[in-house]
Amino acid sequence: MDDATATKLSKLFHFIVSGTVALTAQNNALFLESITSSVDPAGCIHTIINSTDGFQALRKSLTVDTSILFLNKSAAKLLHVLAAPNVAEVAGGIYVQTIVLECIAQPPTVFWDAFLHAFQTSQLDPNAQKSFGWLLLQLILLPTDKAEPYKKIAEELSLISTLASSPHLRIRLIAAKLNHVISHSESTSRAELLNGPGGRHDNDHADFRQISILPTADELAFTFERAFLRPSSWLDDPTTEKDPLTTHFDNQFRLLREDMVGEMREEVQIALRKKAGKLRGTVIDGLILKGLYYKRSGGDPEKDYQWTHWALMFECKTDFWPYNKYKDSNAREIYLRCHPRFLKHQSLTCLIADGEVVAFPNLFRDEQLLAQSPPILVLRFSNSQADIINTLTRVPKAAHVRLIQINTAVFSYEPVLSALQEKTTMPLEHELLFFEDGMQLQQPSYYPETVVDAIRFDPTGDLQEICGMPEPVRLDEAQTDALVNALSQRVALIQGPPGRYYSLPLLGSYLPMVRRDGKIIHRRVVCEDSPE
Repeated sequence: MDDATATKLSKLFHFIVSGTVALTAQNNALFLESITSSVDPAGCIHTIINSTDGFQALRKSLTVDTSILFLNKSAAKLLHVLAAPNVAEVAGGIYVQTIVLECIAQPPTVFWDAFLHAFQTSQLDPNAQKSFGWLLLQLILLPTDKAEPYKKIAEELSLISTLASSPHLRIRLIAAKLNHVISHSESTSRAELLNGPGGRHDNDHADFRQISILPTADELAFTFERAFLRPSSWLDDPTTEKDPLTTHFDNQFRLLREDMVGEMREEVQIALRKKAGKLRGTVIDGLILKGLYYKRSGGDPEKDYQWTHWALMFECKTDFWPYNKYKDSNAREIYLRCHPRFLKHQSLTCLIADGEVVAFPNLFRDEQLLAQSPPILVLRFSNSQADIINTLTRVPKAAHVRLIQINTAVFSYEPVLSALQEKTTMPLEHELLFFEDGMQLQQPSYYPETVVDAIRFDPTGDLQEICGMPEPVRLDEAQTDALVNALSQRVALIQGPPGRYYSLPLLGSYLPMVRRDGKIIHRRVVCEDSPE
């Protein structure tokens, strides 16, 4: 846009907002363009909200024209501007809430009714569909009494499922956020719904135990913002600690899993040429879906069958490069047996259709099929419904299908992540994770009361008889104090060389541990050499 046009639009905006010029059907599109094309759209919204004439003009602009062209162009652009972070986050989202509540949700809801009808009848283009999904999300985030009618509309008309089935990633991400908000809006604040765990994509859940360890296609493509990880300020705030132990497991799970997913995401981006780098795994271009695989032949192809979990067969358009020397199928089978790391059995792969990630199947190494000309790959899918549906609906229509092997060591992450999802308790959690100054330490289950009382009665006496030692044992004051603490507390720390010691107050709650007679012990004093 040239400077002259920008100046004219700016003047028109200020004339209409100040009430000098009336909003009409002729200048309506230009008024909205003056907002969407402005270098400071947040300033325009601020001016409108603080002007009675401006507010009425914006409300009228959304009802003057409800044609499909207007909804797909001017209205969609306005909602896109409102959804941008530099506007949506102003005053904690109050500006956007005010406009949605007063200009759209306030009866008569002419604009919303027209927008909803256009979406139901598939008359909106992808950008307008994305704006519609965002608007529906804002309506559901309104106060409970205002949001309830829109929740019912979304559920009764299956709007979210329609958005979730879109071929466009951004629209599917909005559907995931809508599902999350509707499921948790009654028990979670608006700020936490938008910024807390859950709703960023189809595998982001508030409960970390519901997160699939392997990422989904939408999750790997989600690069618009960082994954949810709690900052230290959140963890240190006592008002956010509803269940501190579960929060600890949740945090450890998300941190470790993001290490794995980040590495996988990098490999996929290199394969899609969205990032520079060298692919570490085998890449197979040009696959054709051939059919269902549910059994493989043994010694006798006609009699001896070994039944397996179902999988899908894909035919390769060209031979693998190691087959250049081996044209006979028997020679190829011998090569495969001698090179088990080539297309390794049960290795994780990434299936890509027309440049978009579809699923993460495992390779089932049927050597007889791999030795054919052209080779046939067998890919086994998890029980993830999304992966199976994506594959069966998108691969047959795709012009180009690619498979890459993922070299991320998922096998080393998966057992730890699974264990974190299953854990509900942690030994010594109060002492190791949640200890505070002044907290009374609990006694161990094996607490030897008689021995501790005897040592306290005569701290410098001979412990030979008390401890059943073969030789006399005498301790100084610091050693006696360390022994008593080790015997009378579930957790204690003993450190420092023999000699004279003095005690300092404990700082922090994460302390080194040592083993004493097979028990984890911990002492809550720091002992150092006396500064003589």
